[in-house]
Amino acid sequence: MIYLTSDTHREIDIHKINPDEFVEGLKLNRDDFLIICGDFGCIWDGGSGDRFWLNWIESLPWTTLFIDGNHENFDVLQQYPEEMWHGGRIHRIRSNIYHLMRGEIYILKNKTFFAFGGGFSHDRMYRKEHETWWQEEIPTLEECENAMKNLAAHNWKVDYILTHDVFSSHPLSKKYETTLDGYGKDRKNLHEFLEQVEKKVDYNVWFHGHYHTDQLYRTKEDRPVLCLFDQVICLNDFMKELNES
Repeated sequence: MIYLTSDTHREIDIHKINPDEFVEGLKLNRDDFLIICGDFGCIWDGGSGDRFWLNWIESLPWTTLFIDGNHENFDVLQQYPEEMWHGGRIHRIRSNIYHLMRGEIYILKNKTFFAFGGGFSHDRMYRKEHETWWQEEIPTLEECENAMKNLAAHNWKVDYILTHDVFSSHPLSKKYETTLDGYGKDRKNLHEFLEQVEKKVDYNVWFHGHYHTDQLYRTKEDRPVLCLFDQVICLNDFMKELNES
């Protein structure tokens, strides 16, 4: 089984994956996956707070996968060991907690998932670099080139796309004013890059978070793009509902 949600923000919104609320999780095991579409939040202080929440998540019966959002401590995240897993590079956080790295493609339950984390912090003017904000929230040109290389190797076709932020033609991308001012010259406008991906890649469903709403959007080509926040959805059930609608 594969479940998806987004924006757990450590203790702020992690209740949604607590088996007291996510009762379906009690039936899962290590071969089942819960995917968090960014703002995982449990790689944040690099200390006792992270240990507490990572210990708790590791005790849960399933395997937790997450892409990075804009609210992660990238200094700490990048210190975790890197390895290959299910076809793509990951950071291994714990025995059953993996960070899906930008531009990688994973094969899970015979389906392909393209992952690309990151997102614009609209409130970064109130944050402090390397304490509550990191330039790494926006991808480098190298990360974008790696993504395109991997997508080309898959003939520009995947089953699912996992991001935190969205492409520039999506209405939610206009919710906040964004700019690359203050980022390094090696950074790529994330909305514009994801727009390239959206136009070039053949996919079934695009899943993302970041905007703190549960909302289904359809592109001009009628491709479903689901924003997740409070929901924890079962992929099989969601696909069945799509096919029946």
